[in-house]
Amino acid sequence: MKIRFERGDTAFEVEKDPMPPERFKVVCALAGAGIYAGMVIGVAALCGGWGVVAVMGLTVVLAMIVGGVMM
Repeated sequence: MKIRFERGDTAFEVEKDPMPPERFKVVCALAGAGIYAGMVIGVAALCGGWGVVAVMGLTVVLAMIVGGVMM
């Protein structure tokens, strides 16, 4: 991957290898976990305990579907 910055008559180029696929998957998983945690906090703030229970129930169902339990 080649990155090039230009400002006026000065140019700066950096050549770098892309991120390994395993690392990319871990970064995406961490980002997804952060988004999920933010959603749960938001639901708890807006809906209270029953909203959190509903989100947890949907999480279990989706985990079962993704895991292949309900197929």
